[in-house]
Amino acid sequence: MNESSQTAQSYYDSEDAYTFYQHVWGGEAIHIGLYDEVPRSGEGVDADIEWSKAAARLSTQQLFTKVPEQTLQAGINVCDLGAAYGEAARHCAQKFGCTVLCVEVSKKENDFNRKRTAEAGLQDKVMIPKELSFFDTEADASSMDLVVSQDSLLHAGAERHKVIQEASRILKKGGYLVFTDIMQTDGCDPSVLASTGVLKRIHLESMGSPGVYRKHAEDCGLKFVKFEDRTPCLMSHYATVRSILKAKRSGLSCSAQFVDNMLGGLSAWVAAGETGSLCWGFLVFQKE
Repeated sequence: MNESSQTAQSYYDSEDAYTFYQHVWGGEAIHIGLYDEVPRSGEGVDADIEWSKAAARLSTQQLFTKVPEQTLQAGINVCDLGAAYGEAARHCAQKFGCTVLCVEVSKKENDFNRKRTAEAGLQDKVMIPKELSFFDTEADASSMDLVVSQDSLLHAGAERHKVIQEASRILKKGGYLVFTDIMQTDGCDPSVLASTGVLKRIHLESMGSPGVYRKHAEDCGLKFVKFEDRTPCLMSHYATVRSILKAKRSGLSCSAQFVDNMLGGLSAWVAAGETGSLCWGFLVFQKE
């Protein structure tokens, strides 16, 4: 396992991070949601939590609408890079009958995924073999019809091109790579992100951008299909999570230092989105 994978594993398996993502971020879905399509109902922290969860579920559902319908059916093989708690994998298996390989470095997240998958009776469809890195999925070449990921590839750091290369390797000809990621905008000065604390929040050295991902994909034989820019959801998400964390901090078992650092980092990410330094959305590629 390379250094960036080890860094991500250490972060997500820490008690502070696990508690935070379970009780503040969203539980089973720890990615950005489509807040602009989900009405907020009520006021207060409970309303924020439900809004965040509903928006994240919708983002997962829409992830699978970015490919032709015939791509998703029983017998289709899907790989989820950075599967986390398995929400997307279970949705895909339950709704479409696909077989999904979960690639995740975090032991705690894999254990949670196995528990939820067993409770859903989907053990024959959702595969969680062991801790796996998206640099080396151990899947056979040309074995996948679809590769997906939600806000995970940023953890690859400067080696993100290797993740795209691995996705291309395991995809069948004509298969699709569909993912969301938190990115710097194509014209952003990387030093701005470093100086404002954006990169520090989750131990990053750099971030990708839509143009960078497009270049990496084309180098790996993947044709660009589209980038659906949904950046306003990024600001809504981090502002909502920040509000939830402030409201719940006294009842969390997270260390005070972790909470303080997280609040500062979340504020930095909101500000970076508002100033045009960060972007978020759906990227779609097809293997030629």
